[in-house]
Amino acid sequence: MLRLCFHWLYDQVAIKTLSNGTPEFHAPNAKDYIDKGYYAHEGKKPGDYSQYGIQMIAMLDTIAKHGQYDEAQYIHAFREWFDMGGKWRGYIDKPTKLTLLNAHALEAEDKPLSNLGADDTQNPAVSKLPPLLAVHHKDKNLNELVESAVRVTNNNDTAVAYALASAAILKAALSGKTPIECIHSAKGLSDLTDEAIKLAEERILKPSNEVATELGMHCDLEASFPVTVHLLLNATSYEASIRENILCGGDNCGRAILLGATLAACYQGAEQDIPRAWELKVSLPKSLLAYQRLLFE
Repeated sequence: MLRLCFHWLYDQVAIKTLSNGTPEFHAPNAKDYIDKGYYAHEGKKPGDYSQYGIQMIAMLDTIAKHGQYDEAQYIHAFREWFDMGGKWRGYIDKPTKLTLLNAHALEAEDKPLSNLGADDTQNPAVSKLPPLLAVHHKDKNLNELVESAVRVTNNNDTAVAYALASAAILKAALSGKTPIECIHSAKGLSDLTDEAIKLAEERILKPSNEVATELGMHCDLEASFPVTVHLLLNATSYEASIRENILCGGDNCGRAILLGATLAACYQGAEQDIPRAWELKVSLPKSLLAYQRLLFE
C-alpha cells in the first residue's frame, strides 16, 4: 500500500517495459517520466511511504495512542505529520494543502476545527479508512465515524459517498468475504457508487489496464474507485492484483490503499496473502505494534 514504484507515471507501455514484469519496488527515477507523468518522490526509495501512506499512518497513530477514533485527535495527528514543521518530508497534494490552510484560517478566527477538509474528491478521502475499519467495523455508528474522518481532509458529499462504499468493502473483507462478495456488499448505498460498480462489472472481462485507460488513471475517486473495483472483481492473489494495479499506471498508490487493505483481509493466512518477501521490504510505522496489541488484546 505504501510503495512508490511508478507512481503518477501515465504510460502503461513504459511501466511494463521498464519493470520487466515485476513493477513492485521499482526505484523512483525522474528519467522514467519525461513528459508522461509527474515525478513527485525525489529522495524516496522503494518501500517508503507515499503521502497516501502517511494519511493512513496519521489515523493509525491516533487509534494506537487513544484506543479508538476521535476526530480532534485525528486532526492533531494529521497536522503533526503534514503541517509546518511536521514529520512528513515529501510531496503534499492539493486537498492536504487546502485542509491545512483551512485549519490555520479557522484558528485565526478562533473557530472550532471541524469539517475543515478541502472541497475535493480525490483519494485522500479513503486513505485513512483501513485502520479505522479494523477497529470500528462492528460499531453501529461506523458510517458516522467514516464521514467524520473523511471530512477532516475532504469536506465533500461525493467524497463521503465513495468513502462509505469503500468502508463497506473493507467491512466485508474483515468479516471473511471474498473480493467479489466485498463488492456486492457495497451495493445499494448510493446511486453514485452503484454506477461506479456497474462500470467495473460491465468491463469485467477486459484487462484492468484497459479499464484504467478508459475510465481514468488519475487521483479522483470517480476514476480510482471503479478501477479498484475492477481489480478486486478480477483478483486471484494479493501479489497479482498489486502488480496489475501498478501496470494500470497513474495514481497506483491512491488505488492501492483500498485494494491492498481489502485483499490483505480477504487472503489473510492463505496462499494468496501478502508475500513475506514484500513485507520485509517496506517501511513500517512506529505505532504499528501498539495498534496490533489493541486489535488482539
